[in-house]
Amino acid sequence: MTDAILIVGGGLAGLTAAQQVSAAGAKAIVVERQPVVGGKLAAPMTRAKAIGNRAGGEEIPLFEALAEDNNICIVTNATLAALDGRVGNFTATVTERARFVTDDCTRCKKCHAVCPVVMPNEFDQGLTFRKAIYTPMITTLPEAWAIDIENCLNTPPNYLPCNRCVEVCEDDAIRFDEPVETTHEFHVGAVVLAPGMQIESGDGYADLGFGMHPDVVTSAELQRLLESPGPSGGFATRPSNEEYPESVLLVLDNPSPFGLYIVASQAKQLLEQDVRSVSVLVLSPPTTSEAAAQLEQTANISVRWGAAMQVAGDADGPIDVSFEDLADNKLVRASYEMIILCVDVQPPAGIDKLADSAGIPLADSGYLETGEGNGAAVESGIPGVFVAGCGSGPKNIRDSIAGAKSAAAAAISRLNPILLDGESDAMETAALPPQQDDAMRAQLEKLLQALVDR
Repeated sequence: MTDAILIVGGGLAGLTAAQQVSAAGAKAIVVERQPVVGGKLAAPMTRAKAIGNRAGGEEIPLFEALAEDNNICIVTNATLAALDGRVGNFTATVTERARFVTDDCTRCKKCHAVCPVVMPNEFDQGLTFRKAIYTPMITTLPEAWAIDIENCLNTPPNYLPCNRCVEVCEDDAIRFDEPVETTHEFHVGAVVLAPGMQIESGDGYADLGFGMHPDVVTSAELQRLLESPGPSGGFATRPSNEEYPESVLLVLDNPSPFGLYIVASQAKQLLEQDVRSVSVLVLSPPTTSEAAAQLEQTANISVRWGAAMQVAGDADGPIDVSFEDLADNKLVRASYEMIILCVDVQPPAGIDKLADSAGIPLADSGYLETGEGNGAAVESGIPGVFVAGCGSGPKNIRDSIAGAKSAAAAAISRLNPILLDGESDAMETAALPPQQDDAMRAQLEKLLQALVDR
């Protein structure tokens, strides 16, 4: 057996699980497909309390603590290629793509100044721009910059027409002679899959005004504005003039519990910013769901249920909106300084390959198929493989943290306690079912007897 647990996904759920594993005295190997960890909450992970009250009082992982934790190994630009073996003795094959920048990087920014390739920064939802050699944010984990080789002018190792970054790097940290891919094998006792979710772009919302006016933005773009450090210092600003809006309309066309949660969360954040008027338009007949009721009861937020929304207005003026109010059966016309379109979420890119590599099926929803395990933990069809966070479907921050803790605790319980170098509350939260408890006890008795017979 081994004292290590593989965690696929370096977002909120994956990093929460990693800290739980480390606290129990086990080794956490985090595999993240992006060049940095943190996922959609990478910005708040740079400093304490940056998340505000969105976590419901739960603490989120911080980069500083993760970097100092010797029990946590982070492999970025990497994906799970195969998983073989059984609980207690898995072999995970991981493919790591080169970042072409070593840990000698001091983030001096000289390479950024000379790189000729400019593109939208997807880590800022396209609100800012980056180069082919870049760091997504001011503070990241790992700290070294990375090269987006798919958009770089170079094709290593043989075709290097552009060497501007190499020429200005005084740290000798840029290495185009690195292997493009490296394969690793990790021996682990259990696996936690936390691939997260993907947010749709605004391209499918042209009929609601996206692309028509600069101050019509998506909920993903708004959230990046509201996070600090961020493009606007943690405040919602109008892209047209960078001024604070006085009136904001949030539009939701899919009143799912998760969509209503996002709208309510962002409406509250706008009110905390002292936006004078915050309104919500749900493009659906009125519903009596609990999430909808909570939204309507939120103080100082006007909620309407409507249809046939139309948007007009000049790029440098207010946004005129008209819609049919389904509750009052009348046409409503109003003007707002900013409109937020709540875009849908979907399974992350590559989740089908992850499911195939791990040997588990996808549910009809497109997320990883799970069955209920201990408490909030969810098990896949393979013993010892667990799913955390949004891997099984969209979840809010607090539920993602709770699920990650439970999945980590269940994974820890599959390890041999003799191999762990410490004890933790994380182990106590995962009470095994009677049959698993008996099996573990019998295994321990055999191990102890073997030691006595030596």
